[in-house]
This record gives sequence, C-alpha cells and structure tokens, in this order.
Amino acid sequence: MLKPLLLGIAITLAGNPLLAQGPLPRPCLHGNQESNAERTRRTQAIDYVTKVNIAESARLPALPRTYRPLPELGNIPPVPAGFAVQFHNDDRSYTVSLKDTRDACHYAVFSDQDRLVYEGVPRSDPGGIVPLGTR
Repeated sequence: MLKPLLLGIAITLAGNPLLAQGPLPRPCLHGNQESNAERTRRTQAIDYVTKVNIAESARLPALPRTYRPLPELGNIPPVPAGFAVQFHNDDRSYTVSLKDTRDACHYAVFSDQDRLVYEGVPRSDPGGIVPLGTR
C-alpha cells in the first residue's frame, strides 16, 4: 500500500516521463500532406505577391523607375487569411513578403523588384557562422 503511494508521489513530483519530452511537433501545413484548404491559401499568397509585382511594374516605361507604397497599388487582392504581409519600398526597390502565421514550419512567400517569386521555410538548424566553401 505504501509503495504504490510513494511511487505515485515520486512520479507526480518528478513529472510524467512521457510529458517531459514536450508536446508533439505540429505538422507543416504546406508540403506533401497539404490539404485542399491550405493549398488554396498558399495559392492565394502566391497570387497576392504576383499581383504586387504586376502593379509595381505597370509603370515601367516611366523613367526614372520608382516604386509606390502598398496602399497606392491598385488591383491587389486581400491578404489571405492567416498570412502577415511585410512591404518596404524606396525609389529604387521594394520587397514584399507573406508569412503564414498558422504554419508550424513558418512557410513564406517573398519577392522584390526583380519580380521573381520565392517560396520556402526557414532553415531548421540553429545556424552559426559557416565559412564559404565548407558545405
């Protein structure tokens, strides 16, 4: 009787070893197991960035080339649900990024004045300085 009670107290004080490992990692929303709803959100994010590129390049014949702030661009769809937008511009360049705030893997879409659209997730290793040519 005393042994099970002491064992129960010890486990309670020490913590459950199964819970000590922490919560299970959430799966990435955009990948091999991507649902239709998440695919739609991802496609909307790519469309948003593409439309920003089109709106910024609509005045290309104008010299010198200048770029407008996001609120001044026309025909931009609403930011997809669950994505956060960042936009920076000056007279010579702009950058736009959408980061999925719902995705455990931090999926993002990015572009700039070169109008190439990038998709990706951040590196999973903690980083550090790696000299060039050593990888």
